[in-house]
Amino acid sequence: MSASVDPRLTLVLALADDELILGHRHSEWTGWAPHIEEDLAFSSIAQDEIAHARLLYRLARDGGLTDRDEDALALGREPAEYLNAVLCERPNRDWGYTSARQFLYDTADAVRLDALAGSKWQDLADVVKVVQLEEKYPLDHAQVWFQRLAAGPSLTARERFAEGLMAAIGEAIELFEPLPGEEQLIDESILSRSSEDMLTEWLGGVGEQLESVSLDYVLERHGGAMGEMVPTSSGDIPGQPEDLAPPAAVRQGSRWVHQGGFAGAGGRRGRHSEDFLPLWDEMTMLYRTHPGAKW
Repeated sequence: MSASVDPRLTLVLALADDELILGHRHSEWTGWAPHIEEDLAFSSIAQDEIAHARLLYRLARDGGLTDRDEDALALGREPAEYLNAVLCERPNRDWGYTSARQFLYDTADAVRLDALAGSKWQDLADVVKVVQLEEKYPLDHAQVWFQRLAAGPSLTARERFAEGLMAAIGEAIELFEPLPGEEQLIDESILSRSSEDMLTEWLGGVGEQLESVSLDYVLERHGGAMGEMVPTSSGDIPGQPEDLAPPAAVRQGSRWVHQGGFAGAGGRRGRHSEDFLPLWDEMTMLYRTHPGAKW
């Protein structure tokens, strides 16, 4: 996004786009979940996430940060205008990966929402408090599946869950990629802590949980390697240093922390994986085919 964009809009879009895109991915489990209870659960979680995105898009419009309404923000932007983390756009793969991603995302989101609940931007704080109440169920759901897969009797389920964690952990760290204009947000008390401070808190909690089920090797094997990005509008070439490189996770004493900082640019600056364009095309097709239609 342009350097002239209000940092409040960047913040709101990053939050909303995460919820919208992950909600879209979760909705793809409808009719395909392992059993009917999970079919209903994931459909409900997907609805909640998309509803939270709508609240945030409406906040951007009502706050005078954009002249686009929530439909235009959700479905009417070009791919490079979406600021979701790459983790949210990845295909569901299998139940092990989906459960691992939900656990990592929802625990990270809880830390992020806590940092925003006391925002001096009162309209944002009010929205966040509503979202926090409704996010309790998805977080509880993620924790139930964490225990069921990581500490349950099935070795196969544990292995698949561990594989999902290893595939997702690096991109989960990227949820805390610093936002453009973040310093201003902190100075104005819109954001109470930096993204890297939130990452420290999240890693500490996640590391403790993984250690409790002897899966902390997932963090040990994350080396902060670069992910693959595709150019969306800037003409950048994949594999160049501009691609996002998240920090590594290391154990210091009794606690997991991150080593180093973020380098390059990722989802928070509109750079996405090869998986985003097909998702965007499907998600926005009807809106683009019938612009301005009212249903």
